[in-house]
Amino acid sequence: MKPRIAITCKRSSDMTNYIKTVKEYGGEPILLESLQIPVHQHNALIPEFLKDNDGILLTGGGDIDPTHYYEERHSATHVSRSRDALELRLCQTALETDIPVFGICRGIQVMSVAMWGNLYQDIDTDHPKPVLRHPKDNDGDSQHQIKIESGSLLNEIIGKNVDEVNSAHHQAVKDVGKDFIVTARSTDGIIEAIEDPSKDFVLGVQYHPERMTATDEFLEHRSKLFSAFIESAKNWQSKKNGL
Repeated sequence: MKPRIAITCKRSSDMTNYIKTVKEYGGEPILLESLQIPVHQHNALIPEFLKDNDGILLTGGGDIDPTHYYEERHSATHVSRSRDALELRLCQTALETDIPVFGICRGIQVMSVAMWGNLYQDIDTDHPKPVLRHPKDNDGDSQHQIKIESGSLLNEIIGKNVDEVNSAHHQAVKDVGKDFIVTARSTDGIIEAIEDPSKDFVLGVQYHPERMTATDEFLEHRSKLFSAFIESAKNWQSKKNGL
């Protein structure tokens, strides 16, 4: 049986690339649409979401309300409160188990804030160093180099200490949340990956691997990441079912 991957989102129409990629690498996508779930029911439904699925994919999208990390909202910050209500508690609860969690763009930020980290609300104005203006790829994303920590999960998956990735974001993790370590940065210092080394697969990336199709190198990186995530979800499925 294919592992069920819960894909968090505001609405399903935004998730085409994620759905396609999860299917491509052997998972069954299950959409958790925050706008379709009354906010007051989110917490009560989280145990069911975790029981019924084998992996959690926290996707890109709108900004996290900065009140969750005790800051006033920047003029450039555009929040998605319905997603906050679902994803922050879902992530916290998932991290209490060994279910695989993969965060992309907003997803890495959710992971960090859920564990009491904070963010640069607008990296162009808030980051202490000038942020590089990276060249664009064919999808309109930036394309740039990241340095990956040796011995990290990301390093083991990708098999490189330096690689090219894409990204499209105006926020980034500032102070990483509890139990997470930083395992990749871009050359301008922006955090590009975090993980919890005590877990089998809890990994967040700031870039968009689901959209990395412009080059053979991008496709290889994308394939290795999603294959590892889906394989980890299969292992969790077997463990959960006592197989």
